[in-house]
Amino acid sequence: MARPSDRSNDGDAGREHGTGSDRVRPMNSYELVTCASCYGEGEINTDSGPYLCKDCHGNGRILPTGEQIEERIREIEVELERHPQEAKPETRWLVFELRRTRKLLWQIRSYCEEARSDADDAIIVKIRDLADAAVAPRSPAVPREMLPEDA
Repeated sequence: MARPSDRSNDGDAGREHGTGSDRVRPMNSYELVTCASCYGEGEINTDSGPYLCKDCHGNGRILPTGEQIEERIREIEVELERHPQEAKPETRWLVFELRRTRKLLWQIRSYCEEARSDADDAIIVKIRDLADAAVAPRSPAVPREMLPEDA
């Protein structure tokens, strides 16, 4: 039986580059980024003493921005369930709309990846970048050189 490393594979999507290994990363794996707020320490030192970093929750590493947003949406939903008297229908609607809009933006982005024509390449790249910016807005973990020029 042939191992994955024995087969020739033209597309090496999912492969780890630069490691010298031929392992395939799981589809749901991602690189955690060092938190820029606490510099990977998990706490921020102030005159009043150290405080737990709110961006990384004390881990020193943060999830990709899309994961952070989804985590925050879940926290809001939990609070809505804990305090049903304070949970207004408008808040529940807003959470629903936020999720729906993010889903549509991900679909737009995936269509841009599928559409490959040289004549429309520049506009497709712009649309994809705008959808990316809307779905995953800037976070403290994104290096300044990776930000769009006009932002």
